[in-house]
Amino acid sequence: MRLTRCASWMMSGWFKTVELGPSEGGTALLTLGCPDDFHAVRLGFANVQTKSFRFDRIIGTGSSSYNDYVNPTGGAMWRPFTFANAGEDITGIVTRADAPTTVVVAGNNVHPATGETAEPCWTWTDWVFIPSLTADSATGMRVLMLRGLLPGNQCATFANGQLRDLTGNHGLTNGYDVLIGGLKFGIDRVTDPASSGTDNTKMWLDNHIASGSFFPMVQFLTRNAGVVGMVAGDSHQQGTTTTEQFTGFLYRATTWLGAENRGCVPFTMVNSAMGGARSSQFFSRLVDLLPVIRPSYVLLPGWTYNDEIFGVHADMGAMNLFLARLVATLEACERHGCLVIMLTPFPRNAAGMGPIQLEPWHKLRRALLLLQTSGMLLIDATSLLGNISKGEFDGTYLPEMTTDGAHPNNQGHSRIAADLVTLITASLHQLSLVNKSYAEA
Repeated sequence: MRLTRCASWMMSGWFKTVELGPSEGGTALLTLGCPDDFHAVRLGFANVQTKSFRFDRIIGTGSSSYNDYVNPTGGAMWRPFTFANAGEDITGIVTRADAPTTVVVAGNNVHPATGETAEPCWTWTDWVFIPSLTADSATGMRVLMLRGLLPGNQCATFANGQLRDLTGNHGLTNGYDVLIGGLKFGIDRVTDPASSGTDNTKMWLDNHIASGSFFPMVQFLTRNAGVVGMVAGDSHQQGTTTTEQFTGFLYRATTWLGAENRGCVPFTMVNSAMGGARSSQFFSRLVDLLPVIRPSYVLLPGWTYNDEIFGVHADMGAMNLFLARLVATLEACERHGCLVIMLTPFPRNAAGMGPIQLEPWHKLRRALLLLQTSGMLLIDATSLLGNISKGEFDGTYLPEMTTDGAHPNNQGHSRIAADLVTLITASLHQLSLVNKSYAEA
């Protein structure tokens, strides 16, 4: 497994749009932690519409604490993100004094491989010199605060999810705190960031511009080389029915490993899964990001209910095509040097698992278990979550592993996270990353 000093963080790959009227723009805010010292930062923006949208200016600063999640501490200056490379993925820290600071997020087109019209098109700021300060004393994390001035009269893409239950919830976040907020009605806290000194945190929560973050992807250039995990899939991998809908097994494993190894090996993650997505969508979303993220490992789903060919969900024809896409994605991941971890099929509610679905569901699990015998890393989600009836898995969940019958709950995701921690630890055992197991903790 490779390590990288480009630490990437994206909790939500569920992108939505919001139409901003003349007075409905304003200042977008994101505060989050990084598990290692960082020297530079860049931002990635997704767009799922053909029209571009823009930020008039984006600024960021390191902070010595989370403080009130709005106003930084430690005395660092706010620095503007630049756009000298016109949104391209270019390595190198930009320091030009005349570099443009208006960020234009390009519109998307029909995806050449799938024909999909709502696949995200990615635009990147330049890498900007924004160094971290001392660690937050309560969490050990290095804190980054971001603000963007988003004008009205445009339609903008954001990552769904406000994540409010994660703010200050160290028992779940392991210090990976986050606050997503905003001030609408054209309020500008970017041109003069010190003007926010009289604002309170509740104002930024109550007056957000959209129900999610306008900063979906944050990348840090860290002091230590670390581990970046990435997942593709639908609502099962996204984390639907977990706390805030996005705290699935990858998040739980990442934050636990990150807390155990803070200051030594940073752990970060990219969740590209999206509820309701078909395999033609979620596999291509992951593959498109591979060259930019360069993940250490990738988790690939072994089944989806969402695929259909002639109006029937997850029948044999749909699952045969799914398997072809899965193998093609596996090949793309290996070509980019990623360690691949397969997940066997997740269960589903009884109403969705008739004989037409159950036969290919079992067939896919058998095919993936055969890959494991040839050396493929695999988490058998079926056996961790699935109910057994008459001596075989019946396609539904163990009652304690689901809340809605269709998705794993917090307990179900924690069970998968425990196996994931074991696999990652084994892959990096020569670095002595962890001293105990997730399950023991």
